[in-house]
Amino acid sequence: LEKAHELAAELAAGPPLVQAAIKEVVREAENMKFQDALDMITGSKFPTVKTLYSSEDQLEGARAFAEKRDPVWKGR
Repeated sequence: LEKAHELAAELAAGPPLVQAAIKEVVREAENMKFQDALDMITGSKFPTVKTLYSSEDQLEGARAFAEKRDPVWKGR
């Protein structure tokens, strides 16, 4: 149970827009061919993926990585 709480805390601290995009892609692409789903992701045809690619959080993630610090997610 302790491991489950640790995992839940780690997920809760993660980027909310990425989590939303993952949920949408998993749900919508469940019955698609892999390449079709990949094309939809890379073409930003899922609304949450499109939002993610143009978000402040996307820029923050890249900046934090370059600056070797933890990102501060805002969900926008």
